Amino acid sequence: MTREEVMEQMIEFAAMAFGKDAAGINENTDIAEELGAQSLQRVAMAASIENEFDVMVPVARFANYKTIGDLVDFVMDEM
Repeated sequence: MTREEVMEQMIEFAAMAFGKDAAGINENTDIAEELGAQSLQRVAMAASIENEFDVMVPVARFANYKTIGDLVDFVMDEM
């Protein structure tokens, strides 16, 4: 799977988890600042990532990923 494919899927997950329009989310979107990441939303997004990519995303570490691109890089490294 290419980075672009992972990015597309990650944007869809973020849109679903945070109730935002996918068109307004990109690689540089700040998860906490722009999406208003709350704990339950982070858990939902982490579960989507784990189910789709078979990559464990510890919820405690989720806050360490500032942007959507940071999460994509993490997934790419773990795949």
